[in-house]
Order: sequence, then C-alpha cells, then structure tokens
Amino acid sequence: MCQEPEAPQPDARLRFLRVLGTIWLVIMALTLGGAALAPYLGQIADFVLQQTVHRHWTRFALDAEQPFFDLSTPTRAVQSYYGALYQGNVTSMARLTRGAFREQIRLRVAATATVPAFAPYRSFVRTEMQGDREAIVFEKFHLFWKHGLRFLLQREAEDWQIVGVEPLLGLVQP
Repeated sequence: MCQEPEAPQPDARLRFLRVLGTIWLVIMALTLGGAALAPYLGQIADFVLQQTVHRHWTRFALDAEQPFFDLSTPTRAVQSYYGALYQGNVTSMARLTRGAFREQIRLRVAATATVPAFAPYRSFVRTEMQGDREAIVFEKFHLFWKHGLRFLLQREAEDWQIVGVEPLLGLVQP
C-alpha cells in the first residue's frame, strides 16, 4: 500500500493572528471614518431625521448675513424673533412682541451692551394652530431632546406677535 504524504495542518497561531489583524483593520477603518465624518454628523442626523417619522417638524435655520423679518406665519415670526435677537435689533423686537413679554425682551436687549456674537443657528419647529388668532410653536435644537421652547403667538391684523416663551419640559409627542 502506498500512502500519500499528509498535508501540513495550518498553524493555529497563524490563523489567530490573521483574525486579530482583520479585527484591528476593521476597528481602524471605523475610527478613521468616524473621525472624517464627525464634523458632519449633525447635518447627517438632521437629513436622516427629516426623511423619517418626524416629517411634521420643520428644519429651522438662520443666516447671520441676511436679517430676516416676516410676521406672516407663526414659524416666520419665531424666525424673526431669533433674527432680531441675534442682530440686537430693538425696533424689530418691539414690533414682533406684545404685552409683558415685550417689556421682558426690551430689558434683555438693553442689558446687552454689544451685539451678541452670532453663531449658526439650527433647530426644528412645529406649529399648532389654536383657531384663527392663536398659535403655539414648539422649538427644539435636536428632535430627540426632551427640552425646548414653546412660543405662544397671537394674530393682530395680518401680523403674528409673540406673547410669551416658556420652557418645554416634556417631550412633545409627534
């Protein structure tokens, strides 16, 4: 009987090193990819969230170079509020607020000696109409945050005016 020579068995240590090397390469690729995408994660999350179940939330952004003032809808009134606040525009702030809230904002703007530094502003808003003359705008910086702001607005003639802002302590149900 003729016996064939046995094939050499692969060394278990060599197989272990191959598996360990593959795991290390995957971890390094994920780390480098995460580091490259880190500055854009907020924008990626915003885009993904806009395309999913949170469709009734509207993305809300301000441009520092272009003053915005429009009181035609509750959402635009809130956008005008932030624009006037960041520009330090007391006249616009007085036009879009009313009642005791107007005095609070006047004191707040007067207390700032200089125009505040403008940082890019991005959040999400949702409007609930309470009849023809009242609206509530919910605003959150990130859709998954439980805290945000609730803007109370009333319509006078054709303009919406902010009559109050209060913290939103619980999660707003979609």
